[in-house]
Amino acid sequence: MPFEAALSTTALLARRWGPTLVVAAVSAAAGVAWTNRRDASTGPESAHAMESIGRAYPKALGAVYAEAWRQGADALESGRGVNESLSLVAETWAAGRTALFDRVVARSFAAAVPEGKPDAEVSRADKVALAAIWRAFAAGLSEAE
Repeated sequence: MPFEAALSTTALLARRWGPTLVVAAVSAAAGVAWTNRRDASTGPESAHAMESIGRAYPKALGAVYAEAWRQGADALESGRGVNESLSLVAETWAAGRTALFDRVVARSFAAAVPEGKPDAEVSRADKVALAAIWRAFAAGLSEAE
């Protein structure tokens, strides 16, 4: 196989499977963090895990956004109009980023304070724990490349 053909095949595979692999890697990191978080206090281990998730999250988010634009481009090439294709990009982006957040981040937040728990039942300690997790996630986002 000539070098140019191998390079073209590699680029095609990276374009097609790259976003999926990034999301899978971030999901795996979140799963490890989630497993470590379940039985841990909101000490340094959970803060460290959330920082790691925060550092990886923008890249996964970028992959989701890129996939939305790829689907829009596919729609254009298949004969759809520009506005319809842009609407597809917007819908795919909204659904993808929500699914990514739910899969990668929300579970860690809910470990400290379950979603839907009435404010009257959230203790001061729960709020402190959740704030620490939010700060750690924000720190990771700030450090992301």
